[in-house]
Amino acid sequence: MRLAGEHALVTGSTSGIGKAIAVEFGGQGAAVAVHGRNVERGTAVVSQIETAGGTARFFPADIAIEAECEALVNAVHKWAGGLTVLVNNAVGGSLSGVETHDSKVGDMDTAHWENALRMNATAPMWLIRAAIPHMRAAGHGSIINVSSRQAERPSSGLCAYAASKGAMNALSRAVAVEYGAEAIRCNTISPGYVLNERRDADIAPERRERFERMHVTRLGEAGDVAHAAVYLASKESGFLTGINLQLDGGSSIARALTIG
Repeated sequence: MRLAGEHALVTGSTSGIGKAIAVEFGGQGAAVAVHGRNVERGTAVVSQIETAGGTARFFPADIAIEAECEALVNAVHKWAGGLTVLVNNAVGGSLSGVETHDSKVGDMDTAHWENALRMNATAPMWLIRAAIPHMRAAGHGSIINVSSRQAERPSSGLCAYAASKGAMNALSRAVAVEYGAEAIRCNTISPGYVLNERRDADIAPERRERFERMHVTRLGEAGDVAHAAVYLASKESGFLTGINLQLDGGSSIARALTIG
């Protein structure tokens, strides 16, 4: 029970990486606030945690809206009796409700650019801002921002995503500097390609092989990120803040096999 006594909010935790983190946190003794906008999936994650003996509750919120970020954090604090761990994992969403697409800079849609920055940098800032007073009251806190290797090694046509995740990385370092003296730590995880239960359910063998060759070891799984998050949330990493953990199967230290 490496997280016994901790109270955690994991945004975007109804599927994928966020779900894996929430479930692992619950298994390690934390009271877990599962967040998302799909009630059915959120309830299923809560049920999974509770069936395994953990404590969890689902909180719906649109974190693209400033007021909902503060309300979410305060609601979690009221339910759990504290907030000591915040995982900013949620991505996606659209303010206008109009579908937009990432692109190269020369083709960038301003609405998409601003939405990417809001979801990947501004919303995490709002949530961190709301969480800081509760972590101060608890005497410690761990903030974990789930970024992407795109921030350091962007692919063509993903300009807004890469830039917004780069902003998230910078935000993490700033928070680490500003609140380290108060025992509030902030770190970033930048996963490589992680298999997704919905997106990759029917992945073609040749596509999977191409992604595998982008890594020195193997393709990542959501559980890999969850294990790293447990470490960063626990007291075991109490001397660690301001890092960007490149959780990418070694692709950040060597040329991918697809490049040669």
